[in-house]
Amino acid sequence: MGKIQKKGVKGAASNFITRQQALTKLQVTLADFRRLCILKGIFPREPKNKKKANKGSTAPSTFYYSKDIQYLLHEPLLAKFREYKAFAKKLNKVLHKGQYSTANALKENNKPVYTLDHIIKERYPSFVDALRDLDDSLSMLFLFAKMPADNQIKAEAVADCRKLIAEFQMYVMKAQCLRKVFFSIKGIYYQADIKGQTITWIVPYQFSQAVPTDVDFRVMLTFLEFYRTLVGFVNFRLYNELNITYPPKLEEASGYNLEEAIVTPTTTTDQDDSANGIDEFVSTTNDEEDNDTVTLRKIQEASNEVSNLQNLFSKCVFYLSRETPRYALEFMIRSCGGQVSWDATVGANPPYPESDERITHQICDRPTVSNRVLSRSYVQPQWIADCINARKLLKPISYEPGKVLPPHLSPFVEAKEGEYVPGEVSESDKEEETAEAENEEADEAAEKEEKAERDEDEYERELKAEAAGVTFSEYQEPTEKAKKTPSKKRTAAEIEEEERKEMATVMMTNKQRKLYGKMQYGKQKKAEEVAKLERKKKAIKKSQK
Repeated sequence: MGKIQKKGVKGAASNFITRQQALTKLQVTLADFRRLCILKGIFPREPKNKKKANKGSTAPSTFYYSKDIQYLLHEPLLAKFREYKAFAKKLNKVLHKGQYSTANALKENNKPVYTLDHIIKERYPSFVDALRDLDDSLSMLFLFAKMPADNQIKAEAVADCRKLIAEFQMYVMKAQCLRKVFFSIKGIYYQADIKGQTITWIVPYQFSQAVPTDVDFRVMLTFLEFYRTLVGFVNFRLYNELNITYPPKLEEASGYNLEEAIVTPTTTTDQDDSANGIDEFVSTTNDEEDNDTVTLRKIQEASNEVSNLQNLFSKCVFYLSRETPRYALEFMIRSCGGQVSWDATVGANPPYPESDERITHQICDRPTVSNRVLSRSYVQPQWIADCINARKLLKPISYEPGKVLPPHLSPFVEAKEGEYVPGEVSESDKEEETAEAENEEADEAAEKEEKAERDEDEYERELKAEAAGVTFSEYQEPTEKAKKTPSKKRTAAEIEEEERKEMATVMMTNKQRKLYGKMQYGKQKKAEEVAKLERKKKAIKKSQK
């Protein structure tokens, strides 16, 4: 007979460790433990049975995996944290003695310095893993780039954030990988496609930010420290793949400029080459299965759509008025192959002046525009975002200054089957409305012709009955019966579909039949709601005419 297993040796009691036990094991303070967990990507866990994990105690505790804490024991940053504590003690002693020159020498020569390079390599073994975790990193960097520097947020951290996001935006503009844009209350949402990975981030509007006092910036600054290192690594790799020197030359006055940093000119013909290759491949595989052909067609359509979006503004020359947000519009226009200039009060060294005859579109955000040029279109900033989301150049007449803009719909919402889609009044909608009106007129004309033919036939039958000696009452009886019971002929396909549904319902269990009934009830309710909204939409359109 084996020995009786001691309590707390195996199972949840050994798999989990409380935060206090972890602090004792690592010999660090709570602040350093939090920093270490954030940098290493370790977070609290929730055991199934807290009482067993806490060895019989019911006191509220925060639990971690024991293996994660064991993993932290070998972290080089632990030694750096301890060195920094010793350095801080020495510095305090020197400052209390009033030896300020010695304190400055200690800061310059003996302050411990550490890097997070090894942590980036551990947490992201491949480049694709780093791209997948880039959403929060970019949102955090864009947030702190707009923050004012103070005692908590250092000026060098804000400057580094601005440099990193400018480098990333330059890559997106050069690679032309921007896919979606949405102006929201919180800020501007962007979505880019980099190496097959969809990256979405938010950029706050450029207003003066008031730093809140009730936010603990210590945790956020630890995340920021890690994200700065991560985005720096990602930018280096992305620039290296485009054969662009890193870091690029940033012009302090006129913002960012990539042209001088390019070693070999890169073009966007990769997508075109791949599309041509797909065309050739499709032409040589006509004898293959239909499913493969459909898949290749989808790939080809997606490739053509991306190529069209990359060159969406290639034939347009834009000018930004001084009231428009240059930091957002320039990024969107250049990401889709357009040329852009701006007012001298917005930024130094604009590429061309407002009087340039090449300008095709001028973006304004004011009710009226004086001194209009007939050869160019005047639009509001929403036109740029709507064109990118629609993958085509929309008619600028609905976006002229002073006009009520069409609804700015989110491109990130995908409508499910049967749901109401609040489509904007675009040219396609107008074409559909005109087509529906023409169809209605044609149907009315056809009905009139059919009615006239029926009346003629009825008159001929009456004449024949009168010639045959049939009385009026005898003639009316069969016709009235025919009118009371109109025959509705159903097609063979409709009859077959109805029989199939009945057979399927019969074969269901009672539970499945109830569930199916609930599903059909929900679909019917959705259809009624959609029809109600459509009726409201048509009524509003009629009232506006």
